[in-house]
Amino acid sequence: MRLKKQQSFPIFRVVLLVSIGLVLLLMVSNLLLIRRANRLEESMQALEKRHSALELELSSITGTQRTMKVSLYYYNELLDRALNNDVSCDTAAVIPVERTIAYTQSPINDVIRLLIRGELTKAEKDLGFKTEFPGRELLFQGARLDNGVLYLKFSDPSGFTTGGSCRVSLLKAQIEKTAMQFESVKRVVFEPANLFQP
Repeated sequence: MRLKKQQSFPIFRVVLLVSIGLVLLLMVSNLLLIRRANRLEESMQALEKRHSALELELSSITGTQRTMKVSLYYYNELLDRALNNDVSCDTAAVIPVERTIAYTQSPINDVIRLLIRGELTKAEKDLGFKTEFPGRELLFQGARLDNGVLYLKFSDPSGFTTGGSCRVSLLKAQIEKTAMQFESVKRVVFEPANLFQP
C-alpha cells in the first residue's frame, strides 16, 4: 500500500499574496493622503484669498491701509567696479532697494510694474544704482504662475529689450531677481521668447 505524499504548505504563495496586499494597501492610502493634502492646500489658498479680501475690506472701512515691504533689484555700478575692478556688467551687482507698497492680492504684478518704472531716489543714484527702465513703449501685460514657473508677458514694439549682451543681461537680471523674491517663484520665463536677447 502506497502512502499519499503530503503537500507542502505553500508558504511562498502566502508571503507573496500578503506582500502584494500590503503594497496595494499602501498605494491606496498614499493616494488618499495625496488627495487630502491637495484638498487642504486648495482650502488654504481659498482661506488666504478670503483673508486678504477681508483685510482690504476692513482697511477701506477703518481708513487704515495695510502695507508690505518689497525689494526692487537694480544694477549698482559702484558695486560692479568694486567686484571686478571695472564695469563688467556683472549680474551679481544687481542688488535690492527696498520699497513699501500698499498690500495687494497681486504683489508680483505690482512689483514688476513698479520696477520697470525705474524710479530711483537721488540717494540711491548717489550710491551707484542705475537702470535703463522705463523702456520706451515697453509694456508689462501680466504674470501667470504655474507650478513654480512665473510667466511674464511683455509687449515691446520698439525693441527696448534687445541690444548688447551687457545691457540685456542687466535688464533681464533686474526683472528675474525682483520676481524671485517671492517664495512661490522658482523660475522666470519671458513671453514672447525673443525678449531680452542680445
